Amino acid sequence: MKKQIVLLASVLALGLGFSAHAEETVTEKIETSANKAGDSIKKGYRSAKDKTCEMVNGKMECAGKKMKHKGQNMMDKAGTTGTEVKNELTK
Repeated sequence: MKKQIVLLASVLALGLGFSAHAEETVTEKIETSANKAGDSIKKGYRSAKDKTCEMVNGKMECAGKKMKHKGQNMMDKAGTTGTEVKNELTK
């Protein structure tokens, strides 16, 4: 009897899992694309600032800012990934 209950629960969980994976809506696709484009623009801007700083002040003077920018780039990417996961889970 216990095996039947476990089997039934497994089948039910799999069935619910498959029905929950609907296709991403157009709005969510647009939001994801906009977030990725924004991240790319910010990353390019920060990279340009880092290179300009290094040319003017030298590498050692700008190391802190460069690390800060890398952290900001990682946070932007994490936020975008979080939004994608949220959209996937809310279906």
